[in-house]
Amino acid sequence: MKYDVVNLTPSCTISNAVASKVNLVAGTCFDNHAIRMDFRQLKFNLGQQQDLIEISLVHMGVEAKGFLQVVEVERLLGLEIKHLDKEYVAYLITQNLAPHGVHFVGFMDQKEGRNLPLSITTVFECERLATTLYLELESIHIDADCLEAKPQALSGNLKLTVSWTPFETALTTQELSALSTDDVVLVYPK
Repeated sequence: MKYDVVNLTPSCTISNAVASKVNLVAGTCFDNHAIRMDFRQLKFNLGQQQDLIEISLVHMGVEAKGFLQVVEVERLLGLEIKHLDKEYVAYLITQNLAPHGVHFVGFMDQKEGRNLPLSITTVFECERLATTLYLELESIHIDADCLEAKPQALSGNLKLTVSWTPFETALTTQELSALSTDDVVLVYPK
């Protein structure tokens, strides 16, 4: 038999501490009755596609560093920010998002965003807005009492098919059908 050597190189490795944070928030929503965050998928190399604004999230039961996409900020503010002074944009973000715990830290362009840490996508909702935040996993400090399991979103008419092969055989279908009760077949685990 011919064998080929295959080297598997991970695109990202995470520590046990980060893995435990992923396990804590996976499949949950954060809700402290003022803000709600729905945790979604992990993102690696977040800043390669778009310009980002660095934010910090500080609210009852949660603290984290993270990022907002510039296009998302433009949607929330209702205007294009590329022609505005950065200090004025910081002021607008503070006026609109600081009451909900989202604080402006600074702008990041695509070059600065190439080596961003592993982030988790969250849908951030409060009384009058909903947006997507990308939170750095290493920086998340969250009160587990504010986490609730998300209801399963599986379709009611989902069909389940199970295939199980407890062992492999080297016999053909004709040889199997030709077996009699006097034949001995040796079976061993895969």
